[in-house]
Amino acid sequence: MTQPLYIVSACSISPQHTYDEDHFLDPVMSRDDGQMYVIDADYAKYISPVAIRRMSRLLKMGITAGMKCLADAGVTTPDAIILGTARGSVTDMERFIKDMIELEEQALNPTGFIQSTYNSVNGWLAMLTKCTNYNQTYVHRGFSLELCLFDAQLLLAESQEHKYILAGGFDELTADYFIIRNKIGYYKANIPNSLSLLAHNSTPGSIAGEGAHFFTLSNNPENASSAIHAIRMLHKPSSESLQGAIEDILQQIGLKNEDIDVLLCGMNGDNRNSFLTEPLIANCAENTTVAAFKHLSGEYDTAAGFGLWLANYIFKKQTIPPVTIYRQGASSQTRVMLFCNITIAENVSLMLLKA
Repeated sequence: MTQPLYIVSACSISPQHTYDEDHFLDPVMSRDDGQMYVIDADYAKYISPVAIRRMSRLLKMGITAGMKCLADAGVTTPDAIILGTARGSVTDMERFIKDMIELEEQALNPTGFIQSTYNSVNGWLAMLTKCTNYNQTYVHRGFSLELCLFDAQLLLAESQEHKYILAGGFDELTADYFIIRNKIGYYKANIPNSLSLLAHNSTPGSIAGEGAHFFTLSNNPENASSAIHAIRMLHKPSSESLQGAIEDILQQIGLKNEDIDVLLCGMNGDNRNSFLTEPLIANCAENTTVAAFKHLSGEYDTAAGFGLWLANYIFKKQTIPPVTIYRQGASSQTRVMLFCNITIAENVSLMLLKA
């Protein structure tokens, strides 16, 4: 990856107090039922009362997070909108399917179907910002956000002018969706408190989550808190191929293993991923602090968005929240971070970030 992605601003609506980053983890939120739902923000600030009545939670989350992210960056109309989602609006999809069954496919209200499409958030953001530029939605399960970021990097590399792209990922959790995924072993049978998730890494499954995470990306380093210098996606890698990919990235950037100040790891408490996470942590240098985040956000396809928001927060504040620390290292500041997200489907994404 030759063109760094400079993160000018970031906004997250999550199960923690991330919408107002000054109150992040104040207090730390936890759940005992294995279902981590977002803390609702002031959606009416960016959405009109007429439109908000007919919107699902996911639309309100996505639109509000995207608009606030642009406002924080001082951008009125972005040069592109590139988003990623694995499921789109599950609530609207469920509502439309239930209406089809109950009404026997007659006199159906099309609103649920229209708003359940994957690019609904993109469309709303384009209308609100009057953006007629490049607009793309990636629907690639656990790699949806990463492909969105990769596309943003390619687009910014094409221009010599300073450009600003709104990028992000979003997915929601519903009670029915939790039941369906639970039947195929996604979640733990004996549900722990979310904050003790990583202490229960000897059993299969994780806990469920949701969120909307947006970033204003640019090829201009001015006012940026951090920069993504490399992105790598691996499908069901072995421990050896994962370590090889990390070494390739470090060599590409001109760094060594001991240069990594923080490993931000998307451990999800599933023992089926331990063959990847245990060697990954063991190979870290002694000065590297290992941090985790899915006990705060829950597991879902675009949970990497919460992790990337947390990474930017750590660079911006130059502090690692104690509740995220899995193993304390000796580094006193965060200059280089390796972000590694591991999904239940054993898809792994790597990002190398710098201050």
